[in-house]
Amino acid sequence: MLIYRQKVVLFGSRARGTARYNSDIDLCVDYTGKQKWKIKEDLDEIVGIYSCDVLFFDALNEAIRREIERDGKTIYEKSPS
Repeated sequence: MLIYRQKVVLFGSRARGTARYNSDIDLCVDYTGKQKWKIKEDLDEIVGIYSCDVLFFDALNEAIRREIERDGKTIYEKSPS
């Protein structure tokens, strides 16, 4: 099932280059639809053995938002139509 996503940003230790072998993967997704649980489920399946924390831009607190703006790496972005 294809789910519409506008942007996915990697953040945290993997984006900063300070990750260890067992570090989780932190992702922030720009998606405001009703199937956020499905996106989390799909991303968990994609990353396999790694733990994956998925946040959504519309629900970020200010500290996390600043961290993502400072250190985040955009790994997917849909071009505007």
